[in-house]
Amino acid sequence: MRRFFTEPGFIKNGVAEIFEDSKHIEKVLRMAVGDSILVFDGSGTEYLARLVSIEKNLCRAEILESKASLSEPKIRVSLFQGLPKSGKMETIIQKAVELGVYEVFPVIMDRCVVQINSQSAGEEKAKRWNKISLEASKQCGRGIVPTVHPPITFDEAIKKLNSLEVSLMPYEELGHQGAYGLREILTEHSAATSFGVMVGPEGGFSDSEAKRALENGINTFGLGPRILRTETVASAVIPVIMYHKNEF
Repeated sequence: MRRFFTEPGFIKNGVAEIFEDSKHIEKVLRMAVGDSILVFDGSGTEYLARLVSIEKNLCRAEILESKASLSEPKIRVSLFQGLPKSGKMETIIQKAVELGVYEVFPVIMDRCVVQINSQSAGEEKAKRWNKISLEASKQCGRGIVPTVHPPITFDEAIKKLNSLEVSLMPYEELGHQGAYGLREILTEHSAATSFGVMVGPEGGFSDSEAKRALENGINTFGLGPRILRTETVASAVIPVIMYHKNEF
């Protein structure tokens, strides 16, 4: 069954109003009044609905049934991603959303090639990234749309990581030499429900950043003798967390 997104405010009096996908419903899918669809509003609730009107810029659907989405993990994983070059950030967001991430914080780090020089520029980037998150959420059946925040500094990321139950930082310099591997860290925090994963940009973490992370109690660990690209790391770590917490 086709699935469409609408803002929470556009579901009222038993009717869902669909704006963004209305043209797609009419012109591409050629759906008709009476067709059944699924609607989600990013709040974790999913609605079975029936189309009652189809127009160029607006479709309306009568809500028949509502239920909590079964696709959302019971844990929350926040991704703190060092800003990469080009379109890599879009790929990282897309895959992280598919894997169940709760939110994404782009992080400005010492070795980032990409420079964001103003708050407004960061907010514009975030608008684009949130569209990627929305499209990925629709495609993979998420009950929420993970928020991609405007870029933050490394020190701001450290503070946010410390507010979560488990903070994780894959650090290539450790290899297999970390005091604990990822399995041991997750086992030690088996009751945790909130996790933060910080990933470096293409050039990795600087020595200063690694030192500050360790001083602030961030759990660092190696991912083995091979060095992963920045766009691969989140897709390697998030599934391990989900598997450990029985979310796969």
